[in-house]
Amino acid sequence: MNQFAAALAGAVTAVGVGSVVLARCWPLPTGRHPAPRPAADTEVLRPADAPERFEAHCPAEDRPTLQIRLRPGGAMCTECRNPTTATTTGGQP
Repeated sequence: MNQFAAALAGAVTAVGVGSVVLARCWPLPTGRHPAPRPAADTEVLRPADAPERFEAHCPAEDRPTLQIRLRPGGAMCTECRNPTTATTTGGQP
């Protein structure tokens, strides 16, 4: 049993040393990345799921506020979160 234990210990040591050598040779990221290229056109594209934003009168705030158009219809004030039936009073950002 003594020889078996010595052979097993040698095999475990060989596997351990081999894995350390492989781990040290493995390529690591250097942190250098290519610089981002500017977009072909200067207009920033809006994601497809982004809600439409506009400025309209909020009855709860009693002043014009930024609002988003909801998918089911209507609009919601971004400050007080109250649903409104707003119409646009200004240009879209």
